[in-house]
Amino acid sequence: MVRVLSAALAFIVAALPLAAAVRVSSLSRDLSVSLKERPVMKVVRLLQDMKAELQAELDDDKNVNDKLSCWCETNEKEKTAAIELGESTVAQLESSMSEAASKMVALKEKRKATMDQMYADQKSLDEAEEMRMTENKAFHGEETGLLDAVAACKQAIVVLSKHHPELAQVRAVALKLQESRVPELSMSRGLRPAQLEALKGFLQQAVSATSFLAVPGFQSYRPQSGQIFGVLKQMQEDFEKDLSGAQADELKAVEQFESLKAAKLEEIAAADKAVIQIDADLAEFGEKHAQELKEFEDTKAQLALDQEFLASLQKKCSESSEEYDARVKSRLEEIAAVEDTIKILNTDEAFDVFDKSVSTAFLQVSTESREEQARRQRATSVLQRVAGLSGAPQLALLAASAKLDTFDQVKAEIDKLIAELGRQQQDEVEHRDWCTEELAENERSTAQATDKKESLSTKIADLDKTIETLAADIKSTEAAVSEMKEQMKRSSENREGEHAVFAQTISDQRLTQVILNKALNRMKQVYAMLQEEPEQAGAAHTATSGNHTDAGNGPARFTKYEQHVGGSRVVAMLETVISDSQKMEDEAIQAEDDAQTAYETFMKDSNKSVTQSQRKITNMKESSAKAKSSLSMAQTDLDQTGKELEDLNEMLGDTHKSCDFILKNFEARQEARSAEVDALKEAKAILSGMA
Repeated sequence: MVRVLSAALAFIVAALPLAAAVRVSSLSRDLSVSLKERPVMKVVRLLQDMKAELQAELDDDKNVNDKLSCWCETNEKEKTAAIELGESTVAQLESSMSEAASKMVALKEKRKATMDQMYADQKSLDEAEEMRMTENKAFHGEETGLLDAVAACKQAIVVLSKHHPELAQVRAVALKLQESRVPELSMSRGLRPAQLEALKGFLQQAVSATSFLAVPGFQSYRPQSGQIFGVLKQMQEDFEKDLSGAQADELKAVEQFESLKAAKLEEIAAADKAVIQIDADLAEFGEKHAQELKEFEDTKAQLALDQEFLASLQKKCSESSEEYDARVKSRLEEIAAVEDTIKILNTDEAFDVFDKSVSTAFLQVSTESREEQARRQRATSVLQRVAGLSGAPQLALLAASAKLDTFDQVKAEIDKLIAELGRQQQDEVEHRDWCTEELAENERSTAQATDKKESLSTKIADLDKTIETLAADIKSTEAAVSEMKEQMKRSSENREGEHAVFAQTISDQRLTQVILNKALNRMKQVYAMLQEEPEQAGAAHTATSGNHTDAGNGPARFTKYEQHVGGSRVVAMLETVISDSQKMEDEAIQAEDDAQTAYETFMKDSNKSVTQSQRKITNMKESSAKAKSSLSMAQTDLDQTGKELEDLNEMLGDTHKSCDFILKNFEARQEARSAEVDALKEAKAILSGMA
């Protein structure tokens, strides 16, 4: 804006001296005219020249006014349109920023609600998994107990179904029934009190009995038809039924848990996807809001500049219009006066009168003394000399005026010109100071903008690196979460497979034990019980002949009877195999418990790790969104800083155009103008009669 106004003023100042130059040229020509012609005609010719000069000045003022009017109209139209557009843009940006802020608040609330719901779903899933583990552990305990009870009942029924079971076998099955907690399990299976008491009495007595007579229900030879046999069969059926029901319930519970788990995982995945989308929307709205805020601030600043420019333009144009009207009025008055004077003087009657009354020295004022003429000549010489040196049209015009006008008029013109030169001197000093300050300010602003640009470039590089690092961390963490979920899935599948193997192993071992116990009991019927040795009759065998009353010894006799030595080895081997089978069963149960505990710990730790990783991913995505928003703002600032540097460079060029000549020739111009002032003062002193 300042540059535009300065250009207009420079144009006006450049146009004004043209009339003065024309006037100087005309006056010089008139002074060279011979004074021998008619004096009044010289005056008329001067008046005609004045009229032409005044008309030229009027035409020049009109050209200047036309250009200024066009310039004012064009700039006012452009700035008015720019202000209207700026006000409209500000209103639109305010509305858009308010809408974006409202959407960001709503998205943050939605994100918080979604995160809370996701955490609640994860917590529900963790609680469901923990409950499922507890139920599964309880089921394994119940299943193991029922399997033991069923196996004990089967073994007892097998033993008691024999016609003559061994007492050791009865003791063994009774002890097995007690170890399997059959009485405790029977209390909740609907046995009548009498049956339950009979069972307890049988077990208590059978363990410590020394003969069948001390065992309830074994006083007869048909135990299989007794009350204990029936109770055991009923208990076996109840245990098998309960085992089947427990296994069915466990299978149903597993199916329900898997269905719940799938639903919760689907909800958690949907919530996580929604959070990712919300984060992306927040980043987008944040970037949009930052860009609009920057545009809003720039538009407001530009709007203020445009409004200030328009106000200054209107003031300047109004002043120029008023000045033009005043100049036209004055010029027209001067032209009218000159025309009237020419009409008065340029007549034959006037010439006849002037020929009789006016001498040829009219222009020199006949009443002027020689001393005054000498002073006029000296003053004119001083002014012409300085005008020749400086080339100033005002001095040449003043030198011409000094030859014609009165001393008072010339001195008044000298005072005006001295004042004008003093003002020009001061204006040039102020312009020099303004140039110096403007160049220094431009240098400071350029340095600050350059530093800001370098800082923003560094910041953008850091933000790019941060965003890249966060993206890599998010990707690796998501991959780790996927891997953990895959490991959890495989662990669940392995656990199910291990449990199936365990159940099959327990069943096989217990069936093996039943078969081996049956074989052992059968071997013990012959080899485990102590046998009385048969009494051998007679002495060592000696063959004798018979007589009439005694046949004598036979030809041979049996050797001493002994059991086969391999039977005891078979019994020992069977007992070892049964012991190994029971040991394997115990080890399998212990291994199952350890594996289940390890599985539960692994699943709990994995779920905790997945939750922490998901939170970490969410936090990193928030940081990435903030970094992207900061990056967008930094890039906008960098672009603005680049534009600012371009503007500063353009302003620097304009300043150099306006200032280089002044700064380079300041001292010479000041000295020349001072010389002009001194010459004017000298001329005035001469005209005032000073030596």
